[in-house]
Amino acid sequence: MKVFERAVRRANIPIVMSEGFNPHPKLSILLALGVGIAGLDEVLELELLESIPSEILIERLNQQLPEGIRILSAEIIPHSPKGSVSDITYDIVFKDTTHFKALKICEFLQESSIIVNRTKDGRQKSFNIRPSIQEIVVKHNGLSLNLKMTSEGMARPEEILHALCVNEEKMFYEIVRTKINLSPAELGKNYG
Repeated sequence: MKVFERAVRRANIPIVMSEGFNPHPKLSILLALGVGIAGLDEVLELELLESIPSEILIERLNQQLPEGIRILSAEIIPHSPKGSVSDITYDIVFKDTTHFKALKICEFLQESSIIVNRTKDGRQKSFNIRPSIQEIVVKHNGLSLNLKMTSEGMARPEEILHALCVNEEKMFYEIVRTKINLSPAELGKNYG
């Protein structure tokens, strides 16, 4: 968030500031990445004081962003409530491909319920990740997971790997979020 706040300030983008004792720019990343997960297609929401053509906004921000972070596209829309996520795609890249080739994906997806335990505020809670899993595709070096948001929440890639009996340390695979899809009501919003 600090990187984008600085980039907006240095690019002289007219952004709305929050009210109160310590005002800050009104910008948010739609869905924060988990620790150790890379992101290739993230969504940033900005509330601007005035309309700026998309190409100018992209150019000005990209000039101020560090190497490895780029604004790919932007759309200007009227003021509306914060966006919501419909589904997400993750790629799991294994450093040793022998592990995932023995996984029984078809059998796994035929299960009606896959329960995992989550800890929040020191308490364990059971969560059925199966309704969130739309698709698992085997690729040459790993898996592609397409997960949808449910009323209870969304499965995490690590939970799916563990349920598939991939008990490897994180150093044996990499998780990359490759796509965030917005709910149909949110399409056409101002994202970068």
